[in-house]
Amino acid sequence: MGADDLNGSAGSADRPADEERDLATRAAGGDRRAFAALYELHLDAVYRYAFYRLRTDAEAADVTSDVFHRALVAMPTYEPRRPFLAFLYGIARHVVADRLRSARPQASFAEAIAHPSDAAGPEATAVRLDDARRLRSAIARLTPLQQEIVILRAIEGRSTKEIAAVTGKPESTIRGIHMRALAALRELMRDEAAR
Repeated sequence: MGADDLNGSAGSADRPADEERDLATRAAGGDRRAFAALYELHLDAVYRYAFYRLRTDAEAADVTSDVFHRALVAMPTYEPRRPFLAFLYGIARHVVADRLRSARPQASFAEAIAHPSDAAGPEATAVRLDDARRLRSAIARLTPLQQEIVILRAIEGRSTKEIAAVTGKPESTIRGIHMRALAALRELMRDEAAR
């Protein structure tokens, strides 16, 4: 019996996963409303994943649309034991890879900036934008698997277990790659700052 069992939160922690599994099972059976609920639940996560891999709003929006279209078409083959988000990330991974391979010209970074907050002064905004530019540049220099793990872990806040389900790699491998990616990012950020 763990601490969660004593607090009574273990069952409530499983409830969202059970509800999602139920929605996914119904969607796999052709229930469009269930799929719409899954769409609403995971739209932002898929978009953020695409945005951090492709770095433009337009590309991320296109990929997100394509991912959900492909997911809808593939729903009859969805395996309910697998987390639905892992299913979506698997599709997103392939769609992003296709986009990157197509070698289409990318928009400038200025076009890719999501709407910055006007609450801070211009200097603070400039510093944040420069930091974001340096971080994106550093992430882009990681290997594709390192990029994926950093995005899923640090930006999406996914657990090692969830990332293992998405990538099909053992959790220990994910932890090792994540540690090496963070070390590489620190070095790349130092290099970027020195420029």
